[in-house]
Amino acid sequence: MNVAEEIKNRIDAVEFISRYLPLQSAGRSFKANCPFHQERTPSFVVFPDTGTWRCFGACSTGGDIFSFLMQKENLDFREALQALAQEAGVQLAEETERGDAQGRDLLYELNDRAALFFRNQLHRSQEAQPARDYLQRRGINAQVAAQFQLGFAPDSWDALRDHLVQAGYSPDNLHRADLVKHNLEHDSFYDSFRNRLIVPIHDRQGRVIGFGGRVLDSSLPKYLNTAETPLFHKSHVVYGLDRAYRAIRQADSVVVVEGYMDVIAAHQFGFENVVACLGTALTEEQLRQLHRYTDNFILALDADSAGQQATLRGLNQARQALKRKAKQVLTATGRMLVEHRLSANLRITTLPEGRDPDDIIRQNTDAWQELIDTATPLVDYYFGIVAKQYDLDSGRGKGEAVAELTPLIAELGDEEEQQHYIQRLSRLVRIEERTIEQRVKASARELRNPPQEGRHRRRFTRPQSGRAPAGAEPQAASEVVPQEEAADPGWPESSPANGETPSSPPADLATFVPETKLEVFLLALLIDEPDLLIWLAEMSQELEIAPLRGRDFQQIEYREIFDALRRFIASDELWDINSFQETLNPSYLPVISQLTMQILSMPEREPGDVRNELLKLLIRLRYARLRESLSAMQFLLHDAQENENREAILEFSAIINANRRDRHHLEHVMAGSIQVSYGTTRVESGIAIA
Repeated sequence: MNVAEEIKNRIDAVEFISRYLPLQSAGRSFKANCPFHQERTPSFVVFPDTGTWRCFGACSTGGDIFSFLMQKENLDFREALQALAQEAGVQLAEETERGDAQGRDLLYELNDRAALFFRNQLHRSQEAQPARDYLQRRGINAQVAAQFQLGFAPDSWDALRDHLVQAGYSPDNLHRADLVKHNLEHDSFYDSFRNRLIVPIHDRQGRVIGFGGRVLDSSLPKYLNTAETPLFHKSHVVYGLDRAYRAIRQADSVVVVEGYMDVIAAHQFGFENVVACLGTALTEEQLRQLHRYTDNFILALDADSAGQQATLRGLNQARQALKRKAKQVLTATGRMLVEHRLSANLRITTLPEGRDPDDIIRQNTDAWQELIDTATPLVDYYFGIVAKQYDLDSGRGKGEAVAELTPLIAELGDEEEQQHYIQRLSRLVRIEERTIEQRVKASARELRNPPQEGRHRRRFTRPQSGRAPAGAEPQAASEVVPQEEAADPGWPESSPANGETPSSPPADLATFVPETKLEVFLLALLIDEPDLLIWLAEMSQELEIAPLRGRDFQQIEYREIFDALRRFIASDELWDINSFQETLNPSYLPVISQLTMQILSMPEREPGDVRNELLKLLIRLRYARLRESLSAMQFLLHDAQENENREAILEFSAIINANRRDRHHLEHVMAGSIQVSYGTTRVESGIAIA
């Protein structure tokens, strides 16, 4: 239970709201004129059982005591939380999260200041002439240097340190940003970058998170990066992504190179879908970031043996990091299997020996384009590497080659393509095709049933007929709404014939989520896969149901988090849970942690299953809200009839009829066989998210 829930358990919603407006009993609920708009007929209803309220008039909104106080007193959530916590006698935790956020903001500020210092040095300092000469030799003009904010670190132990300390920043904070190093022996600080061309490194949002420095003489190391800091994690950084992501999406492909200068040259000559990894091997996190924008990867890496080994490491990382799509396959015996295929097209271009992309692009852009166009498919590249790496005349070498290549063949999406490579591998290692084919099928089985690590599968039990699942709160039946209106179409209407509870997981999770947890599971799934918010909006439109909106969440913290999530996705920012949390009020961070734990407790699902469950959760939530509305409207209609208020009778009757039509449509949708195709749905612009 989080702090907000504890507060709501201690404060009676009816008593609290009655301090602001006179409530009248209406069956099991309470009504009043809405305090948020002018009306003659009461349409504001408080539900004691759930501690929630809703306006069924012009506002068409609702929530809990937090949202009521925020709207009534014009408070933000933190202010409402403090006020209600004091009234409920609940102790609030110290705002360490706010301090952490402020600390990160300070590091961003320091990096911006340092980047400006380095730029000024490059353009104004006589000492920077070697750096300017180097850029001129590389063909980087002043305009390009300004676009990438290139700079120069003077050959000094304290130039940047003294500049920032004089501006009011402490050496300790400079050390946290790795702008200075700490000399333990003398307890002093000195500049991290000296006599180097400086390349600022930005995150996807364009904020400076660190720096790369290239030597201008024979010193070593040739390249030096910022060390690990709260902002800079080398294995997460994709250099140039802040400038390249739109071009990557437009071209539907990304070219990955090794160096900063390769990226700068590519962008200068119009190849804007080029990025770099900071190191010799791609990491899972870097690939996940890129996979949001495209399924097509071209790795342009060195031709030497070390470069090939790095390429192999990167490809192995890629196969683990990139999503797989599931495809239904009919076997010869009539069984339907789901094969898991890599949902990405990976190709490799091997650069001419001794050449890097920077050289090639500047000398001949057509030659670079040809290298990209003729990049080798992943499996073909592996065949070439394996043929050189293993002794294919020995039994051990043959076994290692087969073990290396069969998983890649199993991941291919086309049966004819698979058969082609099975035959090729058979010829390469001189082993019968049937044996190779059996190994490929074994690899395919492993892909269908991967080992579960880090997440456990819960086993859900089917409830007895007419009973809620274990742990669910009992749902009170409405006094006015008929039984068929009070039913939830998401619950099964029959139990096993033998009366036993099956131990296997149900076909879908959405059916067995208690109604009290619908908001939690909806939001948890969206936090886990934010792009599904776009898909859900599309499906809502297709099925002619209202899209998910913030006001659908009765708990204010869920509502605020959902609205923040919607804004984040609509902003086209690269999804990162840490970046998203930075946009939230620190008071919501414990809720995010709880949602994350909810995600970890969920069973593994195929992509199509997750989408079906998300859609069914939305439909159940819609149905629950309609049932609440029908119940309240029946009470209000009954009251209007007793008072012979003809205007109110007509208004409430119209709402009831509309709700019943909506309910009938939801039942029709839920009764249908909603199936979602497997695979990755790309995020396209122009789709409204509610």
